[in-house]
Parts: sequence; C-alpha cells; structure tokens
Amino acid sequence: MKRSLIYSALALLSLPLTHAGETADIIAPAIAESIPATYAESAACNPFCIDINAGTMGAGLSLGYRFSPGFRLRLRGTTLSYSENDIWTDSTAILRIHGDSISLLADYFPWEGSFYITAGLNLSESRMRCRTRLYRERGMACDKVIGGTKYSVYSGDHADISGKYSWNHVQPYIGIGYQDYLPCSRTFYYSIDLGLNIMGKGSLSASCTDNLFAHNPRTGAIEPATEQQLKGSIRNEARDFFKIADALYVYPVLQFALGAAF
Repeated sequence: MKRSLIYSALALLSLPLTHAGETADIIAPAIAESIPATYAESAACNPFCIDINAGTMGAGLSLGYRFSPGFRLRLRGTTLSYSENDIWTDSTAILRIHGDSISLLADYFPWEGSFYITAGLNLSESRMRCRTRLYRERGMACDKVIGGTKYSVYSGDHADISGKYSWNHVQPYIGIGYQDYLPCSRTFYYSIDLGLNIMGKGSLSASCTDNLFAHNPRTGAIEPATEQQLKGSIRNEARDFFKIADALYVYPVLQFALGAAF
C-alpha cells in the first residue's frame, strides 16, 4: 500500500517537468490577457470618453474625444448651488450662490501617457444673489435700518431689497490633470483635474421695489431708495463675503471624475 502511494506521488511530481513547455504556453497568454493596458495604450482603441465629476465647480458631466495619443478635446458642464439665511441688522437675508458653467477644454499629453496639461474657456454664470424683505404690520409704516441706512415702507404689504454680485461670463482656464484606468479594467477610468479659472473682478448691482424709501441722514429728506444706497447697505451687512469676493480674481478648480472610454 505504501509503495503504491510513493509511486503515485512520483508520477504526479514528474508531470510538470515533462510538460513544462506546454504548461507555460497555456498560462502565459492568460496572464498577459488579465493585465490591463495603460490609458495611453488603449486610447487609440477607445477615443471617446464620458464621465461624471464633482469638485469645487460643483457636479457635472463631461464628454471627450482623443484625436491622437497626445491631444484630446473635452466638453464639461457643471452646476453649483448653495444658500443660507444671513442675519442682518433689522432683517434676515437669503444668500444664494450659483455657479453654472460649460467648459471647452483642450488636453495635451506631453508624454502620451496619463498626465496632461489643459487650457480652455469656461462660459460661466457665477454669481451671488441676496434678498431681504421688509414687512409692514397692521397697516403701519415699516422702518428698518439696513447697513447703516434707514429705510421705510409706507404702502403695500412689504418691500424687497435685492443684490447680485457676478464675475466675467467668459473665463480662461489653465490646469493639469491625471487619468488612468481602474485596476483590472480597460473601460472604466478615474481622473483628477487641478487648475484655475481666471474670473476677473466681480461687480455688485442692487435694486428694490418701488415702495421703498430711504432717509438721507444729511438733509433728513425721505426719498425713493437709490442703487448707490442699496449697494452700500448690502456691502455693510455682508462685509465678510465681500472681503473674499472682491479679492477673488481666480477660482481654484479641483474636480474628481469616474468615467468610461469606448
């Protein structure tokens, strides 16, 4: 019994040695097939790409086409929205920040690999809106101090003060990025974009309903509120925001994406 077990073991051990060449011929192609190609190696076979992305520009969708191993064009759309209530001197204001944009981006791959340099244009509606409402109660006149200026409402149920701070609609973009396939995939990839949108200097506009009046502290006159008075009041109430916004000539971009190439 023991002798037969020993003979069987020796026969099994000799099998890989006698068929080593055939075994290697079978296993090697299977291993090679399981190793995913790099993004650059498969770019010619999968020139189209689509991804979902999120980051400092908000969430969005990108479409791209790689014309050659060294050049690609992308069209990216993103949207960003944020709102909060801000307590002002005699009222509560609603602040809303919007950032809707469409970007046309050209990617240059200097080593025809995963790293790329990007330049393009961002068509943007980047803006901050604010609004506060002054209510009359029981038909009585409403007197409120907003940003150091006294305002009055003598007719209607309420009066509104609105402001809009916006940047240039056309914004150049420069940046760098990295893109590669996910492990064990030749279709799905990840990418990271890091860059700057050149927004330019922002500007503030303001308006109000026709039934809002402002008190002139120098003359004591009560006159319809002017845009200059409204802009001063809004800046005084939201001074922390404007300290940042007035100095924000460029906007940092950091976008992460997951997508598919085909």
